[in-house]
Amino acid sequence: MDFEYSYDGKTFLVKIDGDSSGGYKAVIADKEYEFTASNISLNEFSILLNRKNMKAYVAESDDGVFVHIEGRVIKFKKPGAGNGGFGGAGGEFGVKDEISTPMPGKVVKIIVSEGDRVEAGQSLVIVESMKMENEIKSPTAGEVVSVNFKNGDLVEPGQTIIKLNPSDAD
Repeated sequence: MDFEYSYDGKTFLVKIDGDSSGGYKAVIADKEYEFTASNISLNEFSILLNRKNMKAYVAESDDGVFVHIEGRVIKFKKPGAGNGGFGGAGGEFGVKDEISTPMPGKVVKIIVSEGDRVEAGQSLVIVESMKMENEIKSPTAGEVVSVNFKNGDLVEPGQTIIKLNPSDAD
């Protein structure tokens, strides 16, 4: 199965092939990774990569697959499927001025208020997805223009949780 993954402004083609024994090979930017994966429950997997055992939680949407692993949420887009934002290692989701969640979930805690000044990398909101709390951080310095959800609200990927006015210096 082929996916596109974007990180730090670069897009990579990810090719994943599996066999019947639970073994997989992923090729990312001409580098190969071999790992095994087994189901624990419907969306939960145990993965063994480089002799390290990890748990991964997986959810699929129309245009890609979300993987929560080692405290990170990563979205793999299916090639040719829209240009929605996707997350990588930093825990920053959305675009510079619109903060959204990479996975469907429930707002656990809004950390900022309208009018607050924020710094790049500052925590803005905590969203629970697949029984895991994900802290979403600001991709830029700026001012909070609006907070569109409240604690307990359900959110979908692409919905703007917080709107920012980025600083000119960024």
